[in-house]
Amino acid sequence: MKRITLITLGLSITACTASPTSSTTSPATAADYEDTAQTIASSTVTGDNSGLNFGDIVVFRDALSIARGHLPLGFLRDSDNHCHGSHMGVGHDFTVTCKDASGATQTACNSMTDSATVTVKQTGSLTTPNLTFSIDREANFTLTGLQSATATFNGDSSFSLDESLMSVFHQGVTRTLMFDATAAYKAITIATADQTITGGSASFEVKAHRTVTGTGSGSGSNHDVDKSFDVKADLTFNADQTATLVLDGTQTFKIDLKTGKVTKVER
Repeated sequence: MKRITLITLGLSITACTASPTSSTTSPATAADYEDTAQTIASSTVTGDNSGLNFGDIVVFRDALSIARGHLPLGFLRDSDNHCHGSHMGVGHDFTVTCKDASGATQTACNSMTDSATVTVKQTGSLTTPNLTFSIDREANFTLTGLQSATATFNGDSSFSLDESLMSVFHQGVTRTLMFDATAAYKAITIATADQTITGGSASFEVKAHRTVTGTGSGSGSNHDVDKSFDVKADLTFNADQTATLVLDGTQTFKIDLKTGKVTKVER
């Protein structure tokens, strides 16, 4: 995968490119877990003043709309099975092939579509008050059950991202991260009526490089950082519009899918 210079979406994950040769991989620290959680939360759902406009949640909703014959706001149709648009400065390019309930391939997606295969490519950069990131990502999904009350996504994704963030856990500290990863989405369910995510999971194997500046040169946790680390992440979507993120089986975070806010769950 080509890395673009700038920054996050995402979800099992393996490295796409090697970590910098000048740094060895170290065990993840509490701060590494916090930055990883903030990054995964941002790639799952990010909003601005007009609402939730970026992340996996938005991709799921856009794919559902396109498969049913409706273009997301601001998108343009290039052909019967291809359209493109932008969310918060990040380009989204969709290729969708649809089938009706009998399994016959349709010339165009419409209200009779029952299943679809979806490829989406995302490139560009995004800026919010707490982070700036670039993304280069490709994802492939199957979407089934479109004629029922609940549709289901399964698929995979690979992405590279470069990110600069202000930690929501430690104010005044600037951190930068580089992620190279792939992702697996398992039985993500979405209500066809209101496009609410109701269940499913995603797993990640993350290889990251993190640098931290602005901490001073003190001892203990008060020092700058330049390191590489690996993290296994498991994300479970809950019916109450939250998601539970568990890192390496030991660190738990809660993501509000309505706002994108991430909080640490103390054990």
